[in-house]
Amino acid sequence: MNREFCKMGRRFVIFSIILALVVGITLSACKDKEEIKLIQPNFSWENLAAGASIVYESLKEEQKASAANMLLENDAVWEVRDPDRNPAQGQPDVCNSVAEIKLPAPVTFNTAVIEEVGNEVQYFRLQAYVDGKWQTVYQSEKIQELRLCSFDSVTTDKVRLSIDKFRSKEEAAKIKSLKLYNEVLSKAEDFNVTVYQRLDGDVPSEVLKRSEEDIKTFARYYDVYNTVLIFDAIKWDGHKMVFNVKDGEEGFARELAALREIVAQRSNLNHEVKFICTGLADGTGGGHHGVNYYMAEHWETVVEKLLAFYEKYDLDGLDIDWEYPQTEEDWKCFDNFIRRLDDGMKDIKPDAILSGALSAWALGMSEDVLKRFDQIQYMAYDGNDQDGYQSSLDQAQRGLVDFVKNGADLKKINIGIASYGRPVNGAPCWPSWRSLEGRHLYWNSLHHNVLCADQLFDAAYCAPALAGDKTAYALMTGAGGVMVFRLASDKTMDDPNAVACGIENALKRHIEGF
Repeated sequence: MNREFCKMGRRFVIFSIILALVVGITLSACKDKEEIKLIQPNFSWENLAAGASIVYESLKEEQKASAANMLLENDAVWEVRDPDRNPAQGQPDVCNSVAEIKLPAPVTFNTAVIEEVGNEVQYFRLQAYVDGKWQTVYQSEKIQELRLCSFDSVTTDKVRLSIDKFRSKEEAAKIKSLKLYNEVLSKAEDFNVTVYQRLDGDVPSEVLKRSEEDIKTFARYYDVYNTVLIFDAIKWDGHKMVFNVKDGEEGFARELAALREIVAQRSNLNHEVKFICTGLADGTGGGHHGVNYYMAEHWETVVEKLLAFYEKYDLDGLDIDWEYPQTEEDWKCFDNFIRRLDDGMKDIKPDAILSGALSAWALGMSEDVLKRFDQIQYMAYDGNDQDGYQSSLDQAQRGLVDFVKNGADLKKINIGIASYGRPVNGAPCWPSWRSLEGRHLYWNSLHHNVLCADQLFDAAYCAPALAGDKTAYALMTGAGGVMVFRLASDKTMDDPNAVACGIENALKRHIEGF
């Protein structure tokens, strides 16, 4: 009996341990879920789809109607499945799944917010019934947890959400909600639209040799961008500043003057443009870790020379792209460097802009140092998700939460937009958007058979429509703005498929008088 009692005791202890582990894991998961709650956009008006009804829903064989759930204010979902050429009785044989929604009255809207539980939707469209026919007002890959879609205003009393591509034929996509808004802000005076620009590639002095029309076209970029971040113009050899421009410092001065001359020819001269230069970036031997080696020894000299450089060329600010401090000592060096640099810049110009190119997963600086940045260039790209997308809205949203959790001011964060692509398999190629050709460029971020470095692969970009969505999301959440890396990878502004055009379209839709 004692032996049996001991066995029971051991079983009870084991059971208790397992139960504690399960409860602990569950509580931890719940806590994590709470911690990654996305920053919600703020809208001026109520949801225009409130009171709507489902008038048609395509069904797969043995599938039950559930589209009405996405119009309810609860956790119920529209469980939509790949029809797989297997329609329910009496339904047409189709390759997509559709819900048709009747609104209470005709309304005008320019924004849709769609929520998905999971990540099963691979392509979707939003359509409106206008002048007796269905018109696609928006289309893209991916919905995920909170997809904000920005598009030109449309007036209708009927809309259709079409799920055109699924990850799995077995797994249902779960659409939690569809909401519609007509969002126009009265002003957004402090909204930053920042672009990284090198002085090679599109060499400013060479641009000025083109026709007057070509110069004006190039200058159109600066009707959109209000901050030009000159990148890769200077490097460091220990404590020595090296100008990474043809003809050295003389060439830098020449190209900066030429760039200012181009910017002066923008269409809207009331649109103020500021000039910042990246004063420190990764490299200088040892790959990404090289900066840690030479800054440990030379950071004070680097500060002194950067301040002199900043004052000499009458810049509006300096940008730091330190990728990345690794050790505790590296971060102490980073903190000391930023404090000294910021104080020195503000002594020269009280309104000096301290900019930092930062990643959400590398925020080891002191909170007071993080708060010193006037603009945070949040590198919301190069982070391939499970489908290989490297600049999705979902990735940007989740990183934004990390910044705020670490003490960053949301109003200082510019959400990054890549104007280049990455292979979905993560291979080291960076094909430019400028060289891409094909159909549906404005809408589609995923492209097949892209040629780069003599290889063909599928590549993910940030299409103009998605760039507009990121811009609208930044506006409606109160973020500081958006940032594009980089100008030379984008199409020119006379091409409606330029990433900059997607940003401009969103600004025109959502900022009164832009």
